Amino acid sequence: MKDSKIYLFLKSNLFFFLLLTAVVFCLYGKSINFDFTYFDDDLLVLDNIEFLSDIDNVPDLFKTSVYFSKDVQYYRPVLKLSFLLETSLFGFNKQIYHLTNIILFLLSLYLMYVFLKKLKLNETVLKFVLVLIAVHPILTSCVVWIPARNDTLLAIFIFLSFIFFVKYLENNSFKNLLLYILFWAMAIFTKETALIVLFLFPLFIWCFEYRLNKREIIKNVLLFATILLIYFCLRFFYVPGTGLLSNTISVSEYLRNLFFGLFMYLYQLITLDIHVIAYDYKFEFFGFLIVFVAIMFITISLYKKLVTKKQFVWCISILILFLLPTFLLKEYSVLNHRVVIPISAIVMMVALIMDKIICLKKIKYIFVFLFCLVFIFCFSYSFSFQNKYRDEINFKINAYIDAPDSSSTCYWMACLYIENGNYEKAKEFLQKTNCVYYSDLALIYYREGDMDKAEELYNKSVESGINKAQCYRNLSIIYLKRDKDINKAIEYARLAVREDQYDDEYKKYLLSLENEIKNVK
Repeated sequence: MKDSKIYLFLKSNLFFFLLLTAVVFCLYGKSINFDFTYFDDDLLVLDNIEFLSDIDNVPDLFKTSVYFSKDVQYYRPVLKLSFLLETSLFGFNKQIYHLTNIILFLLSLYLMYVFLKKLKLNETVLKFVLVLIAVHPILTSCVVWIPARNDTLLAIFIFLSFIFFVKYLENNSFKNLLLYILFWAMAIFTKETALIVLFLFPLFIWCFEYRLNKREIIKNVLLFATILLIYFCLRFFYVPGTGLLSNTISVSEYLRNLFFGLFMYLYQLITLDIHVIAYDYKFEFFGFLIVFVAIMFITISLYKKLVTKKQFVWCISILILFLLPTFLLKEYSVLNHRVVIPISAIVMMVALIMDKIICLKKIKYIFVFLFCLVFIFCFSYSFSFQNKYRDEINFKINAYIDAPDSSSTCYWMACLYIENGNYEKAKEFLQKTNCVYYSDLALIYYREGDMDKAEELYNKSVESGINKAQCYRNLSIIYLKRDKDINKAIEYARLAVREDQYDDEYKKYLLSLENEIKNVK
């Protein structure tokens, strides 16, 4: 039997990939017909359809921030490239964006498997654990929320980089050296978090007892330095500054956020009590008890040498380092798509422990039974949970239910009430945001006819550096309608275009004003 072609096929990587594909598409296939959530997907795709439809704009992707705006200073051209390729090839098609998310998620899981297999883990146990992770609801947002592909793309390039890094360490091939650094370069142009990997490469060498001679170290340093020089030069010239320093927090606040965030991720992973967004969540004693038991189990496993100290250091480093940037801002939210790389540490640790535990035949049967039980529960939960991302209303209402104290979720509820014309209720929610969203509050006063108050709030928003282009355009409208001052209206319309040169609506509005003044003359 073991020599048969069927047995060899069932043990092959191809069969595992096909199995993963079937599981992922059966679970998430319905999300292909989902709408946009209007949480970043509108800024990344909807507001830039004309730009994304032209393949000739690829070079310009490296000349702007991720939202095509000076207000946000994240530099992520590869993410924008994925949207441009889809839109230029297939046009504006929501189904294509969702289908791509499923495919990218599938690839990230498979590459996680290929990488962890290279660390000499038990392949059979590893496959079982990865199938469970594929259906675990903590990763649902990676698939069904379009902007979450940023971390999925990052995972793909990071795992590819480490796969070729291991090959390079084993044979010192220059081809593998170039490939692992090339994929790391693609990762850094996908998300700034990839800078963390610079610390993980030497840590990997120490943890898994590889060696590099001085000549190879010099090659690596020179290639990394070249990539970093190109990256920071492009970022400096086209996305100057970080735009984040004014929003950072003290060390004590950061440590509090870090503790809460890591605890929240572990809590959701273990209890399957999944949240669309978690912000200042109030834990009960039961939650602390479950996480404490899990930590004690890992500690005992380390003491019993089910996991070596170096393997433990690697897993903890992956788990924590990729989540560190999340908690730097004053108001952060626990968004689960960020765990797609850190969860590889959990997969590795569980696979290592289970490999040692299931040696006995009876325990193997128990393991298979528990696997089936957990698989069915996770699959059912994820199949239902993904509906919270079905459209804007479902997403924003569920986000508010999960995080009613978050400025973001209060803002989203305000937007829903604005769309329904309930301005008083919208004001109530915007006040909960501590007036972070001046421009939206200004819009309400504008619609109510209080243009003086609207002007005041738009100017405050400009001063705080939020939605400047939109505020300039709306101030232009106020000066035109209230003051009949077309020259001042044109002045502010030009400021809007200068602030966001990729939004054609601002250009069309400016052109209409300029044509109007020509007609008057």
